[in-house]
Amino acid sequence: MVRGILSGIIWGVVVVGGVLAVASLLAPLPATVAPQTEAAVGTEGQTSAAAANAPAAGGALDADVDEAMASEVAQAEGGDEPVLSSTDSAPKPETGGGDASLTAPVAPEGGSGVDVGSPDATAVEEELSISTNPPQPQAPLVAEDSAFPTEDSSLSVTDPAPTPEAEDVTPEAEEVAQPADTEVAGQSLLKPAGSLVEDNEERKSSRLPSVGDGTDDGVAGASKPFVANAEPFENVDGKPIMSIVLIDEGASVNLEALAGFPYPLSIALSTLDPDVATKAAQYRAQGFEVLAMVDLPAAAGAADVEVAMQAHLTVSSDFVGIMEGVGDGLQGAKVVSDQVTDVALNEGYGLVLFSQGLNTAQKLAAKEGVPSASVFRDFDGKGQSAIVIRRFLDQAAFKAPQENGVVMVGRLRDDTISALVLWGLQDRAGTVALAPVSSALSTLN
Repeated sequence: MVRGILSGIIWGVVVVGGVLAVASLLAPLPATVAPQTEAAVGTEGQTSAAAANAPAAGGALDADVDEAMASEVAQAEGGDEPVLSSTDSAPKPETGGGDASLTAPVAPEGGSGVDVGSPDATAVEEELSISTNPPQPQAPLVAEDSAFPTEDSSLSVTDPAPTPEAEDVTPEAEEVAQPADTEVAGQSLLKPAGSLVEDNEERKSSRLPSVGDGTDDGVAGASKPFVANAEPFENVDGKPIMSIVLIDEGASVNLEALAGFPYPLSIALSTLDPDVATKAAQYRAQGFEVLAMVDLPAAAGAADVEVAMQAHLTVSSDFVGIMEGVGDGLQGAKVVSDQVTDVALNEGYGLVLFSQGLNTAQKLAAKEGVPSASVFRDFDGKGQSAIVIRRFLDQAAFKAPQENGVVMVGRLRDDTISALVLWGLQDRAGTVALAPVSSALSTLN
């Protein structure tokens, strides 16, 4: 029973919906809705009549719609046309009808004085020009009597001064130009220039004279200490020279054992040693060359150096040369080294200096003609062992061919002597000629 009721309700709804749908289709349109009767006009001026040409859909309702649309179209054709319905092109403007010539305006009387001309008028002279080039400096005005030429032809230009004639400097011309009443008549005015050293005050030496009398006779030949106190030596094989100088520090030395040393040695004695004269004589008797070891303070003047060197060198006549001491030395000031160089040159001594900087003092002494050399190495000054000493000697033997000879400095000690004996037995010692210090000074210079 319930199912029958529900089925009846559903079918009732379906029937009612269908009736309503048919009624909505058959009912006339409301009065507020106006059918579209016009279409936009195309580019060719023809209107679209899709609504008017639509096929009729039967019934009196369609007939009424068609009749209403036809009446509205008829009213539109009889009245004003809509804006979009016009298909005619806009009329072209007419040209050439007016007067093409333009007349210049009449200037008012008593105006501001500004002449306003026609566009054809040209006023090039009054037009301002703009230049992008930088302004050029104004040419300076040249006086009429100036010798410099100018581009302006209106300015006068004076002729250049005449070139003086070259002076005749020949001997004949000088003889003609010589006055007749001169006291040197008959003599040529051309004479050799004087010595630059004599005329230039800066070239004159400010050093004091040396200790000797300054003559060559007193220090010439065998009388020079460097020659008289030198030990003879002959380098048969032409090997590089290597000289070893030992400083006597005051310790007792067995001279007889030292005399049997396998190669030549040289001894440096401090001139302040109270036994310097005795020791120098003993060393010379054993065949050793002796050097006077001197120290001079850097503040000493030239006169002080002169007096001090006279005192140092007169303590013994066995010195072959002068050696720089290990204290103040001889290179504390240029005035000191220069005066020592003069003494060594004039008195005939060699000179041994320790290496310092560019060895300027030694090079200047060698340039003056003093037999001199710079020490290559002090091989035991800091208590080096025998192994280190032999290593230093090997380096010196290797350097000797490059330097044309070397000078080594050590101390008169038992350890140093033992190291020298052992090194003399090695092969490296055979590559150099061990010689007295005078041979090295002569070879290096």
